[in-house]
Amino acid sequence: MKSKKKFITKYLDTIIELSNETGISKKEARTILDITLSNQNPEFVNFELIKTEIKTFITINIFSLVCKL
Repeated sequence: MKSKKKFITKYLDTIIELSNETGISKKEARTILDITLSNQNPEFVNFELIKTEIKTFITINIFSLVCKL
């Protein structure tokens, strides 16, 4: 039960941090995080690594869109 609360707390903190750091809405950040976590075991999730990968993915996509202009 304690590990479940810890997971939920980290999950919610990651959503808020992603939203603040990337400028996307909390709903969009939650959707991206849910997709990322869909195939992972909750016991072995590293939220810092996931957050870094999501920010990298968003940055690459924005850069790609700017280059196409």
